[in-house]
Amino acid sequence: MHAPAKDDATVAPPPLEDLTFHPSPANTVGVEIELQVLDRETGDLAPGATRILQACAEEGIDTATAELMQSMIEIKTGICRDVSQAREQLVPVLRRVSHIADSLGYSLAPGGTHPFNRSSTSALSPAERYQKLQDRMGGLAYQMVTFGLHVHVGMPGGDESIGVINSLVQYLPHLLALSANSPFWQGLDTGLASCRAALFQLLPHTGMPVHFADWQGFADYCAVMHGCNAIAGTKDLHWDIRARPQTGTIEFRVCDVPPTLDAILVLTALMRCLAVATQRRLEKKPRLRRGDPRRYWVAVENKWLAGRFGTHARCVRKPGATPSLLSEDLSQLLDRLQPVARDLGDDGFLALLRTTIGHESGAERQRRLFRETGQWPAVIADIKQAWTQGLDAAP
Repeated sequence: MHAPAKDDATVAPPPLEDLTFHPSPANTVGVEIELQVLDRETGDLAPGATRILQACAEEGIDTATAELMQSMIEIKTGICRDVSQAREQLVPVLRRVSHIADSLGYSLAPGGTHPFNRSSTSALSPAERYQKLQDRMGGLAYQMVTFGLHVHVGMPGGDESIGVINSLVQYLPHLLALSANSPFWQGLDTGLASCRAALFQLLPHTGMPVHFADWQGFADYCAVMHGCNAIAGTKDLHWDIRARPQTGTIEFRVCDVPPTLDAILVLTALMRCLAVATQRRLEKKPRLRRGDPRRYWVAVENKWLAGRFGTHARCVRKPGATPSLLSEDLSQLLDRLQPVARDLGDDGFLALLRTTIGHESGAERQRRLFRETGQWPAVIADIKQAWTQGLDAAP
């Protein structure tokens, strides 16, 4: 028999991290992509991350890291001046790590969830942080075989970052809908565009962030949660968007990993443009930083609808407004962001995004392929092919 887990409340937490916000000198961008490690023959998830990362270390690749499960690997950029530089950093690393994985009998693939893997077969990564999470979560930790796209955008200060988050919660459903790429879970069609978003709610401190009026309110919250031994630091706040004082950024975490590198880059550009446009607006009207809690209430419902129906969802962005299709709202949003995108040099990526709104999403494509073929190998082959072709075609 296993000994019962030690009660967290009886263990003194380590000191809370320094919550001083370290400003970014510019609206830089950073990207983190959680990829699936697949058995090359069966297409199922495989615990190959340790071998792949060992080979990466031997090759001097330090931007590939472990994640919660050994069937997951994260590829990340450094601090980039714009989305074009993020692409320049991602393409060669993704190619090299893919070649390493292939040489070891594995493949790398995108997606919010794996279509048919049984999560109970997953192997936890040996890192102490993940072992502690398993101790806290019990068997639910093995339901966290999900894969997300995380994007950091540099901010000038703590109050500014909280103000931008307060304004951007209304657009988190849009980002989720655009990225939705997880219709299946353990071989079942969930009926959702993103079942990853629903599964991730099993973790504590997930979903929509708590509303704060300013940075001091956020710091007070962290101190209370740390005193309760609920968090060790801000890294334990798994919200859909969160402030990161150590890096001087806000971090978007709401998205599934979409099917192609191009889709990752256009979403990154959209998030950066949203953050910068909002920051500029709040610089002119600082009183708006405190935000409207009602926006948070509405966003929770909209996020559910976006996870269920994707861009076909009918949502209310502002309290009291008439419901509208997310796809229509997205088109209007891109019009408003165009001047900012030109200033930032990201307008080419937004132009590409405009051509994809309303077209078949990753979730819709997976569902269609399975209904046409009734074969999981056909779905996996298409996922791998789209990802590989995108990497091969990248400049």
